[in-house]
Order: sequence, then structure tokens, then C-alpha cells
Amino acid sequence: MRSARNLYRVNLTLSVMGALLVLGGAGVALGRVDLAPGPIGQLLSDCGSFLAPRLTPAGVTLLLLGALGAVVLVRGLRTASRQIRGCRRFLRGLEIVGERGLADERVLLIAGPRAQAFCAGFARPRVYISRGGAEQLSAAELAAVTAHEAHHARRRDPLRLLLLAVLGDALFFMPALSRLRRRYAALAEIAADEAALAAVGDASHLAGALLQFGETGVEGVVGIDPERVDHLLGASRGWDVPVLPIAAAVLTLAVLLALVLVTAASSTVARTSVAQLAAQSCMIAMALAPILALSGLGILSGRKLSRRL
Repeated sequence: MRSARNLYRVNLTLSVMGALLVLGGAGVALGRVDLAPGPIGQLLSDCGSFLAPRLTPAGVTLLLLGALGAVVLVRGLRTASRQIRGCRRFLRGLEIVGERGLADERVLLIAGPRAQAFCAGFARPRVYISRGGAEQLSAAELAAVTAHEAHHARRRDPLRLLLLAVLGDALFFMPALSRLRRRYAALAEIAADEAALAAVGDASHLAGALLQFGETGVEGVVGIDPERVDHLLGASRGWDVPVLPIAAAVLTLAVLLALVLVTAASSTVARTSVAQLAAQSCMIAMALAPILALSGLGILSGRKLSRRL
């Protein structure tokens, strides 16, 4: 399905551009920091700036670019770690009871009476089908499910979704990325349905499998989705992408690019020492602390009020 492939490219392009701009801004900010200790007199002068920090618009921009780079890096690493550890923990908890060849694919059978089928694994994605699902489905329905999940494995959809999740969470200031990732996940399921239809040649087999898996109530497996049913019946919503959030993301990238270029080319942004940088950071934190505290109190008060109501 071309729409899924093209939407993935749009999402990945926006994400990579955002990541490169953030890293470029962080590099510009880091390049203006002098890590050398310097003479004693300069050190005392820098330490004295804690009492009267010299904040300038250019200095604040430099701090924001550096802080944004650090936050993006931390959030990205955290999300990647959580996703990878969660997948490994999930796969270790599966009870593999055998391996079968279905529809020219090697499928791992897992224990369980409920119908389950999924593709998991980042480096080497594999197809998993529960023993209950293999017993409940007809041969044609089982072939359709296997072709569906095998398409995910060939496209490395688990790895694609991991990459989009990491970039979307890291680039938190571009909310369109999360919406694009969810839309890509939906289109990837439709693309896998098309692969299943091409393999079995009859939509009724896939529809029957959807009914079987839809009754399990297990998240993360093949199930009934209105859009997928409409697609099987010949109706399609196309890309259905959030245009306004994408436009906002492009505008955010443009603003970020302008900040990075202006800061990198500006001759008014002098090199600063670690002590000066710490002093300016403390002053900004002290200015933002009351605002954040009031925001937190407002959120807590709103939650308590909603619980009482």
C-alpha cells in the first residue's frame, strides 16, 4: 500500500529534520562554551555572576538550544530503552511450543487457548500464532493471518514503529509526529490486509479470521477495526493525515532552523564559561519556578475537583 509507505517517509523526514536541527543547535551552543578553567580572576568574576547574571536575548537563545538538545537526547534514549526492554520481556514470557511452516513462512507456535497472532522483534522480526488460534481457524483463514503478519515482518514494521515512537517522543515539541505514527500504524495494518488478500484471493477468509481474533479482546493482535472492514468492502479513507499539525511541524522546523542559523552566524554571542552558563541557567530556572509551581497546583486542584464531581 503506497499510502502507508509514503506516510512513513513523511513522518521519518520530519522527524530526522527535527532531530538534526536540535542536534545542530546543541552543537552550536556547546561550541560557545569554554570548558577551560581560565585564570583565577576570571573564575571569581564568573562565580560572581551568580548574584547578577548577565542575561541577553542571544544568551537565552543559546541556553534554550542547548537545553532542548539535552532534553531531546534524554527522552529519545529513555523511550528506546523502554521499548526494547519491554519487547524483550514480552518475548521472554512467551511459551514456544513448536514451529510450523504456513503459507511458505516459518511460524512460531505459542501456548494459549485464545486466538492470537502478531509479529514481534526488531532485528529479526518473527511471526507468532497461538496454538488456540491455529486450532480455531480454517486452513484458508490461517493462511490469510500468516500472510498478514509475514508482511509486517518483511516490512520490518516493529522496527519502523520503534523508530517513529522514539523520534516522536524525543521531539515532543512536534505533536504531529505522534499523530502521524498512529496513522501509519493503521495504514500498515491495511497494507498487511492487502498482502493477505493477494495471498489467499478471497476477502471472506481474512474477514473470518478478523472475527476470530476480534473476539479475544487481546490488545496488540489482529482484531476488528472499522476502517479495515471498510477497506475489505472496497471503501478507503486514503491517507487521512492531520494537515494542520503537519503545517505546524513544518513551521516549527523553520523557526528552529532560523534560530540555529542566526545563533551560529551571530558575532554578538560571545564564548561563555561553565560558571557563567550555570549562573544564567539558575536565573532562568528561578524565573520559571513560580510559573511551574502554580501550573502544578492548578493541575492537582483540577484533578481533585474532577474526582469529587
